Amino acid sequence: MTAAKLRQVRLRRPKQRRAQTTVAAIVEGATRVLAERGWSGFNTNIVAERAGVSIGSLYEYFPNKQAIIDTIFSEHLAKGEALVSAAADRFSNEDSLDTLVMSLVEGFIILHKDDPRLHRVLSSEVPLSPETRSRMDALRRGVFSLVATALEGQCDKPKLTAQLLVETADSLTHRWFTEEDGGPTSPETMTQELTRMLSAYLARAAKTHH
Repeated sequence: MTAAKLRQVRLRRPKQRRAQTTVAAIVEGATRVLAERGWSGFNTNIVAERAGVSIGSLYEYFPNKQAIIDTIFSEHLAKGEALVSAAADRFSNEDSLDTLVMSLVEGFIILHKDDPRLHRVLSSEVPLSPETRSRMDALRRGVFSLVATALEGQCDKPKLTAQLLVETADSLTHRWFTEEDGGPTSPETMTQELTRMLSAYLARAAKTHH
């Protein structure tokens, strides 16, 4: 099937409760299969078996593996978008740099510690559709913009400082919680140590500005 035809595929939207239950079971089963077997061991027959549905029922709602992956990614990204939205509310009502850093760190830790095996597979193995990649890029830009806006007037280079804060928090939490050799620690310890490190950097940037 060509890329043009793939873009024309439309998922059947479940309207009745029974259909919604079936789709939820398929997505849950697919999520577990993906986390346990990785992309190389992911196929629709195993997903259908794990979900307790026939392969025909699966194909009623998902025409191919990529459609299932896109749905899993969509749910994963929705969690990140919700965290950004919640952080935006906190940042708008709080001018403390320490609170900003802690909120940023806690957000990334929440996102990464939730099913780290799945997160590892999603970040390194599965193919991304153009729509998913675009949504990921938009989410990252949103985080950068949120932090940079909060840093306006607090340091000389708010955009650069924001990027360093976000990239460091993201990469370190990803390393510690999702990579097999990352040496995971408790979320509480990670939050404390990473917040301390980034707060020291931000305090120096703010001091230089003033």
